[in-house]
Amino acid sequence: MFKLASYLQQEFTRCALPGWTCHSESRLLPLELEKYLGYRPRADVLLERDDGSKRLWIEFEISRADPVANHAKFATAHLFQPQLENDIFISMVSSHVDLGRRNLAANTILLMRCVGMNAFQTVLLPQFSPRQISQLNQLPQKELEQETLHIEREIERVTSISQVVTTTSDKRIYFASDIPDVMLNLKRWNQEISTARGRALWGKRTVTYFVFDPKTRLFAPSKFCAYIPVESADLILQIKSNGLMRPEMNLDLYVTLDQTDRRFDGQRARLHLTQGLAMVAEKKSENLVLATLFEQWLDQRSESISVHPNGAVFISPPEWFGKSSRVRSSFN
Repeated sequence: MFKLASYLQQEFTRCALPGWTCHSESRLLPLELEKYLGYRPRADVLLERDDGSKRLWIEFEISRADPVANHAKFATAHLFQPQLENDIFISMVSSHVDLGRRNLAANTILLMRCVGMNAFQTVLLPQFSPRQISQLNQLPQKELEQETLHIEREIERVTSISQVVTTTSDKRIYFASDIPDVMLNLKRWNQEISTARGRALWGKRTVTYFVFDPKTRLFAPSKFCAYIPVESADLILQIKSNGLMRPEMNLDLYVTLDQTDRRFDGQRARLHLTQGLAMVAEKKSENLVLATLFEQWLDQRSESISVHPNGAVFISPPEWFGKSSRVRSSFN
């Protein structure tokens, strides 16, 4: 095991929240079954509430060539010893993992849900670039201890993304657990608002905070982007024959929640994006390039969006996300 993973195991134990206990290298299957199968599905850390109401089985994917292997180990362990209702698998993936492998692992999470598992994928140390993660992974223990890694934020992220924000009759609503989820919501908003039905549902709303996607150069209201609906396992199995799409927010659900549920909150959404996922907030006056792109986008959305009198604030992914960095000084 590389030094950073060992250090994270140590620090997750040291920084465990009150009422929680942390264990390292926790076994999913009995030893005899491990020997029979020839592989050992074990969690880097297991965070367990003292009252037994929740167990978070966490894997650190720092620079693996194939992070989906751990997803497969946990999923196949579920076939022999089904995950309990209070068990949740969480893969924490650093920026150093290749984009394609990262996305393959994220989509495998959906397959895990199809077999009845509670599973999530999120970011690990999102404030660090791939190069910085690689450097951290080579540091001796004493030097790692001098770095500012904010382990408390990592623990807070896994607890918040695995906690249900609210529910509907057939869905559980969570915070978006990873930046690709946020960007897919952004894309979905722009697609739906381009239709007459979408514009009628949305109406015209006053918005301050807008998520920006540097790849598509589109924007969308941050509250829409920050939440993900997860279907119940039974419903997933019912609809899979029609093709299972990634869970994304949609205008019908958004409007319903916005009108009926105070827990579906814009300020909480913004804080999750900027603090939980380390996305970067900038006022319109602080980034003239983004301001120009925003005005071009807004020209096409003026029927649906009014900007708050205080001015727009843009929320962008960290520079390492994908192959594009945040737009700063040129249109490239």
